Amino acid sequence: MIKPVKIILDTDIGPDCDDAAALAILHALARRGEAEILGITHCTSSPWGAGCIDAINRYYRRSDIRVGTLKDQGFLDGEQYHKYNRPVCESHPNQYGEGQEPEDAAVLLRELLAAEPDGSVVIVAIGPLRNLRHLLQSQPDSLCPLSGRELVARKVSELVVMGGAFPSGMEWNFKMDAPSARFVAEQWPTPIMFSGFEIGHEIMTGERLFLETPEHNPVRQSYEWYLGREGSRNSWDLTAVLYGVRGLTGYWEASPAGCVEVKVDGESEWVASPDRGHRYLMRSMDLRELEKLLEDLLVQYP
Repeated sequence: MIKPVKIILDTDIGPDCDDAAALAILHALARRGEAEILGITHCTSSPWGAGCIDAINRYYRRSDIRVGTLKDQGFLDGEQYHKYNRPVCESHPNQYGEGQEPEDAAVLLRELLAAEPDGSVVIVAIGPLRNLRHLLQSQPDSLCPLSGRELVARKVSELVVMGGAFPSGMEWNFKMDAPSARFVAEQWPTPIMFSGFEIGHEIMTGERLFLETPEHNPVRQSYEWYLGREGSRNSWDLTAVLYGVRGLTGYWEASPAGCVEVKVDGESEWVASPDRGHRYLMRSMDLRELEKLLEDLLVQYP
């Protein structure tokens, strides 16, 4: 029997609806016994992010999953980033819509990692990397005598990042917080797999949500509120989650090991050496087959 992959998801749920779909796919994989969701952290200052995550977790019958959020003020917090996370939070049961304050993301990350066996955790980051920078910069505390970098080096087997564009280019997650993207790319002590802009951009998913799931499904509603219509969306974050749980599995090939350099404006560039343990995904499966595979997971009922 295959052991489920221990996953922590770090998401900016709100600016784009594919985060909601990525969370739905993670739940589908967990129900199949392929993933164990240790916790979920939200990486913007939006007051609706943690509630949106908890509402989706509750829809999938997982109200027990701990949720943390960024405590920095003013980062990607505005009406343009609340198209769906606010209405989901306000219209679906969740503990944070009821006045409870979510946990600090960096503190939660330290606690979750400290409790797991060495080398056992995969972190999937599908937003700007501010929470992960805070984790790396964290100091020993009552939760763990290790620094953040030491804790990551001991507990994390791989970081999966939806970010950058390869072999070079500009991508939103890196652009929104270039200092954090640079810091994580330079300082993260374990292997990193990057799922670049070009991977998810060509894979369109979500339309079957409107054909095969109930009207009250918060992920379906997220797509409708974000798009302003029924339809599909690029699958940037979905592909990162799928790789984080299943690995290459014939869906992708991995680039040779090398180094992702992030410039001051957030533009990424692939460098063949030095080898920093970085790789990026390259699609190998037929595009339509990947779309079907992702949507089959996306429309599964709780």
